[in-house]
Amino acid sequence: MKLSDYVALDAVALAGLVRSGEVSAGEVVEAAVTAVESINPVINAVTLLDADRALSAARGCDRQAALPGMPLLVKDTGVDVREWPTTHSSRYFKDAAPRSDSEIARRWRAGGLVLLGKTNTPEFAGDFVTEPGFRGPTLNPWDLSVTAGGSSGGAAAAVASGMVPVAHGSDIGGSIRVPAACCGVFGLKPTRGLNPVGPDRGEVGGGLYAENVLSRSVRDSAAMLDITGGPEPGSRSRLVKPVPSYLDWLDSPGERLRIACICRRPDGTPVSPEIEAGFVRAVALLEEMGHTLTEARLPSEADGGAEWNLFWMSEVARIIHERARETGRMPRPDEIESLSRHALDCSDRASAADYLRANDRAHRACLAMARAFDGFDLIMTPTTACLPPRLGDISGRGVRGSEDASDRAAWDYDAWASRAYGFAPFTEIFNVTGQPAASLPLFQSPCGLPIGIQLAGRWNEDHRLLRISHEMERTTGWTGRRPPIHAGQP
Repeated sequence: MKLSDYVALDAVALAGLVRSGEVSAGEVVEAAVTAVESINPVINAVTLLDADRALSAARGCDRQAALPGMPLLVKDTGVDVREWPTTHSSRYFKDAAPRSDSEIARRWRAGGLVLLGKTNTPEFAGDFVTEPGFRGPTLNPWDLSVTAGGSSGGAAAAVASGMVPVAHGSDIGGSIRVPAACCGVFGLKPTRGLNPVGPDRGEVGGGLYAENVLSRSVRDSAAMLDITGGPEPGSRSRLVKPVPSYLDWLDSPGERLRIACICRRPDGTPVSPEIEAGFVRAVALLEEMGHTLTEARLPSEADGGAEWNLFWMSEVARIIHERARETGRMPRPDEIESLSRHALDCSDRASAADYLRANDRAHRACLAMARAFDGFDLIMTPTTACLPPRLGDISGRGVRGSEDASDRAAWDYDAWASRAYGFAPFTEIFNVTGQPAASLPLFQSPCGLPIGIQLAGRWNEDHRLLRISHEMERTTGWTGRRPPIHAGQP
């Protein structure tokens, strides 16, 4: 098939062509390979492309599968794929061996998806930007001077630039939604426990961690959730899907919803003027659609401060210690970055009592959120508090690559945290509560950068969240917009 046809269609439409026999799965994957090879040298979103293996898998694809032959890129952390090593964008893992498929990878294969390669991420998925020293930064296809977001920045940039219609992402504090907002794609963090995170772990990061995808369209995310959603063997989660098909639910009759609107940071300070203007447009859009909107504020308990950091820091430490047991040594100073070293040190110093205190604070936040928003069907916030920052503004390193000794000596965690959480103050609370939350690419700023709007739903009501997202997507026509760096550009 022509590259122009490939990049114009989402995964659901492409799968329909494969199922009907109009195109083959191999033709779709060939187009994806061409798209990656043409765009990736510019934006550095893909760190591994396994074209021959993907084409071979496409030739054996079952045309009657859910999404037959659809190419999928996998984030280089969180999910293991049996053919490839997982490096977590860390030099400490550069010689790591492949491991058996994670449960979600098995479900992707069963759904007919073709695993094409791996995408870039900050080291151990620890930042809201994707600028690892090991792999180099991923650039935003809307503006090469600004961040693609993180930690699923490679996935977001790959989808936005037309390489693939869907790409895997993971989210422990906003790592799907933040890059979705930066790159103008759709990103859903599903309800806690809906998608598998095993089989080796029952939960990750105190339960805050979720696996899913970033996608060209809302219906692609719905179709992917049909493939992956549901409990896995050995998991304590027995969450039951509330509808037979998330994709089919998109066409069910709409309903009038009560929506709480929050446009100030948890500390009460305003967002940037461009983000506020986009938020006001989203409010007007929802009111025109017949929904009831009420101005609200996040409760003070929604800001967990330093205590919640222990959840993601403990995951970084777990991964590093597991690798140390395999290699017989801990990482050298030049093998992990300053943020990862800080996470390792903090986790190693923490006690079981510290972890329990963090859990208690998370519980208080969940209780406060439930009480504050019991009368609402959805909560709407900006996804980020400002437009995508310039490269280096948050990480402190920009395009310089690896840190040297002076960089590590001067690194300041508090300064990094102020920049990072000042940029993305709205997302982590929904990892804590476990509610489904999505970033919708509805509008552009005057300078042409995407503006993401976050919607959060009630527990296990991902279907309602997807449906209203689909309605808003159709109303704004966002999926027809393309960034300057795109595989479909002449």
